Amino acid sequence: MNNKEILEIIKTLAVERAPSGLEKPRGELFKKEMEKILANKDISVKNDALENYFVKLKGSSSEKKAIAILAHIDEIGGTIRKIRKNGTLEFSKRGGYEGRWLVSRTIEILNKDGKWIKGVISGRSTHSTPESLRVKEKLEPLEMEIYIGARSKDEAKNDYKIHVGAPFVFSGEFGVLNPEINDDIIAGYSMDNLAAATCLIVITQKIIDRLMNDFGNLKISHDVYLVATTREEIGTEGAHYFVRNNSVDRVIGVDIGLVADFSGSVNSDIKLDKGPVIIWQEGRGSGVLDHDFCKTLMNVAEKNNLPYQNGVCEFYGSDAGKAQKWHGIPSALIGIPTMYSHNVPEISTLSGIDAAAELIIQYLKSMG
Repeated sequence: MNNKEILEIIKTLAVERAPSGLEKPRGELFKKEMEKILANKDISVKNDALENYFVKLKGSSSEKKAIAILAHIDEIGGTIRKIRKNGTLEFSKRGGYEGRWLVSRTIEILNKDGKWIKGVISGRSTHSTPESLRVKEKLEPLEMEIYIGARSKDEAKNDYKIHVGAPFVFSGEFGVLNPEINDDIIAGYSMDNLAAATCLIVITQKIIDRLMNDFGNLKISHDVYLVATTREEIGTEGAHYFVRNNSVDRVIGVDIGLVADFSGSVNSDIKLDKGPVIIWQEGRGSGVLDHDFCKTLMNVAEKNNLPYQNGVCEFYGSDAGKAQKWHGIPSALIGIPTMYSHNVPEISTLSGIDAAAELIIQYLKSMG
């Protein structure tokens, strides 16, 4: 696929928002995109009780070994916790982020009638904040509020149809950052993990083109699951459910690779344009990916002259890391380089999506 085709896929998936626990609308778009590719192969896209969407491609061996390639489709957001008497809203986080970037951030709340209601996270402006507080004050999301225009609690409930428990997502645009100059750099909400979900679709197309015979079976020994997982941002529940209920011998997670070479950051000097990231460790050392698996991916990249980077991500967790930790399944994690993670917008590249897919294809080919 070229950049234009990859862009169309990711923009299509971005149309539906997917706060953790409400991924089905985006999952249905993922299903439609996969069905376009699989139309002539008599292979169905299924979903399970936790709304993971997946495809199983059959390998050539009778040993019934399988590898699962996982990418989550949910995004960070929040949940309305309280409606105040004056009509403003208190909220809890849904997924992890900090308070310092939230002031004046626009959001969309899913109301009782299934409509998205716009709001703004309130906070003091520069004009009303003493200089002594601008640096020292820590902004705590639990102490912040959302303004939607309502003047009372009754108005928020009856006219805006807001209720306690309503989810919200962060607003923004999605597309190429500066299309007249560079058709590769993309910006938008939920890049974590729209980039990786798109990568699953690109991988599927590459498998069809290069690793599948005329009968719809793979030319490699292992079965391959391609899985769009849910609830990753709140604890990787979707991946946990999937690997527990399907016979999987190996896992590759596709997620973001943290481009964060900024003052005060903890990083592995990952660059936006230097190839996919093989992530060896996550979660402050509590998530160690399979060493031999990561080393194999590194060797595959070098043998095939593919660009790649190595990374360790301290404040980060993934589907692959939890499959390794909780289930003991040899797992590896490939990150698509992305800047400003868990903010809006996040920045990534179309070529990074394709390069991550190509590394995984070459690894599958090496399995024989």
